[in-house]
Amino acid sequence: MQAVTIEPQTPTLPPFTALVAAWNEGENLEAHIRSFRALRWPGAQLVLCAGGKDGTYQRALALAGDDVIVLEQKPGMGKQRALREALKHARHDLIFLTDADCLYDRQSLEALLGPLAEGRYQAATGGSRPLTRQAGNALAEYQGARDARYFDQAGPDSAGLLGRNAALTREALRQAGDLSEDVATGTDYHLAKKLLEAGIKIAYVKESRVESEYPDTLASYLSRQRRWIKNLAVHDPRKNRPELLKSAGLAVGSLLGPVGLLFALNGLTVLLCAPFMLAMASRYRDLIYAAGVGEALSLKTYLAVPYFTLLDQIAVLGAWWDLRDPKRRTRW
Repeated sequence: MQAVTIEPQTPTLPPFTALVAAWNEGENLEAHIRSFRALRWPGAQLVLCAGGKDGTYQRALALAGDDVIVLEQKPGMGKQRALREALKHARHDLIFLTDADCLYDRQSLEALLGPLAEGRYQAATGGSRPLTRQAGNALAEYQGARDARYFDQAGPDSAGLLGRNAALTREALRQAGDLSEDVATGTDYHLAKKLLEAGIKIAYVKESRVESEYPDTLASYLSRQRRWIKNLAVHDPRKNRPELLKSAGLAVGSLLGPVGLLFALNGLTVLLCAPFMLAMASRYRDLIYAAGVGEALSLKTYLAVPYFTLLDQIAVLGAWWDLRDPKRRTRW
């Protein structure tokens, strides 16, 4: 029997280079590379700077090829330096930034790269959605639903970059410093800030939403949320530190009622629950919106909203605490 040759699909856009810093991502790496190659995008290149104690580098090496370049990420390098090393090996003018726990898909990439290839923008960002395998996980569905409303209502220009779904030209990167500054945390926020300072607008492409592994445990969710919130204040203290202090105050106010109910049920404690109820109502609106645009949400996701609302308040207070501690302030 004669073998059938599958020809690469012809993309509507020029080739791109994807830069990925992969640290302790051994479990996700194979699926990430497989989805990249499944694009069958002629000329596309993936540069991985991989490392960690779980054998991420060794697994990446086993999958390396002309289309997938693998560099070793040493302990202590951090994401920014790893991306800087990967950039040195980029072949193309279009650069795509994503994470090792994300999957590539043609529709999202074509939408994201379109404004750059057409010359309308030099930088663009999109959104994300939970991995298909995370369907039914209440915490992942909750985050995905909230993101769906946020992403749908954003644009056309963005004040930031989503590090797992962003694209820019080599010239834009050059004007923003080529990732030359060492940044301990919040690399995407820092890059967006440098782009805007250079006068480079960032397009928001709502049609581009990559699959990404969302935190699906209490510890991973709180860790990411408090880091993201803290990063806003670290990289733009004049604007965001007062906002974080205000949010921390609101979080304390929101928690007074539920904590008070643990000790007494009376008119005062019920009244003190009003801020928490308002926060909870806001989150239910997000879920209702997401369901209305086709997001599949399980019943347990709706039932868990009070618990997730509580976690969100704790994350804000955790971010405020981290910001006060110099050792925690720059911790990933």
